[in-house]
Amino acid sequence: MDGLAAILRQIDAARVLDLLKDAVDAYSPSWAEDPATRVFAAAIARAGIPCRLEPVPGNPGNPRANLVVEMGPRPASLLWVGHVDTVTMPDDTPDHGARLDGDVLHGLGTADMKSGCAAMVEALTAVAASEVPLRRGLVAAFVVGEEEYGDGSRALLQRDPPPLTVVGEPTGLVPCTTHYGYLECLLSASGTGAHAALPEIGRNAIQAMLEWLSAGLRALPTLPDADTLAINLRNIQGGGEKFVVPDRCEALLDVHLPPDGDAGAVMDLLRRAGEDLRLADVQFGLRPTFLAAGYRLDPSDPVLAPVHDAFSAVGRPFAPGIFRSHSDAAMFREAGSSPVICGPGRLETAHTADERVSIAEVIDAARLYAAMIHAACG
Repeated sequence: MDGLAAILRQIDAARVLDLLKDAVDAYSPSWAEDPATRVFAAAIARAGIPCRLEPVPGNPGNPRANLVVEMGPRPASLLWVGHVDTVTMPDDTPDHGARLDGDVLHGLGTADMKSGCAAMVEALTAVAASEVPLRRGLVAAFVVGEEEYGDGSRALLQRDPPPLTVVGEPTGLVPCTTHYGYLECLLSASGTGAHAALPEIGRNAIQAMLEWLSAGLRALPTLPDADTLAINLRNIQGGGEKFVVPDRCEALLDVHLPPDGDAGAVMDLLRRAGEDLRLADVQFGLRPTFLAAGYRLDPSDPVLAPVHDAFSAVGRPFAPGIFRSHSDAAMFREAGSSPVICGPGRLETAHTADERVSIAEVIDAARLYAAMIHAACG
């Protein structure tokens, strides 16, 4: 533990706060992540730590890159992953920037997940400044595209990940070893257009969609695992400016389900709900646009020992939790790694106008990440 004490002495709370404020002020929605990437790259460079930008395939007219740090000998025994992108700021949001109120920093991306990225940069800085040698390798990746479909992590996985991965999503520093699966469904309804003054001769696709959704949502409690599902109607659109009965409507449905949940059963139930309506001259369609399996790790797996040790070293209980959202961690599990999700902030405020994080918790995260590096690589 002498080595860890030397590392923890190097953690600078003021430096963490300054970096996090700069990162939050750098607006970086998916496909426009470069401003935040530059902020983190500059902080890593100031610490004298080598880093590199690794291109992420995509639109040639909009190049993107992950920021990657490698420390210690190869191969790595620990991979830390955080994303620098945020959701898009709504047009009516007056300000997305950092606003400090006592111990709490408000702003887009504070919880999800620039605070986790700032904490890892500080942990890397502390390890480098301490001059405590690493006997095994570490990779820290600050990736793009997580808020879309994980383009950055997919590019990172062109090489095999280490046995242990830590993903810094907001969990309130609870080590989550269970991760929900995710199903995204596109529902469509086709009707018959008509003059708006004569709705009786048309078939209104929007009304049909609303009936279908209502029937499907009413039927969902009949599923065996209904109480563990999280269902969200994310978007519905149809019709237009013309004075007509709309003949087309689409809706996007999010379903988060536990690792042993049955996505196929959810889709079958929705299909049957549409068929049972027996609406004349209306055609319903349903197709999954994204599907990712959940997973459940055994907290006693020896691979997770460095995480246990890190929690013990900083005086925090190791009490595994459940991450009820989708994240890039699912990709790393599919690739054969064991991903623990653990980061500052709360999922409850992520993607909201009141997104926020406790600065004290970000400092605690930096200490915890430093302890993880020491336990896995020191």
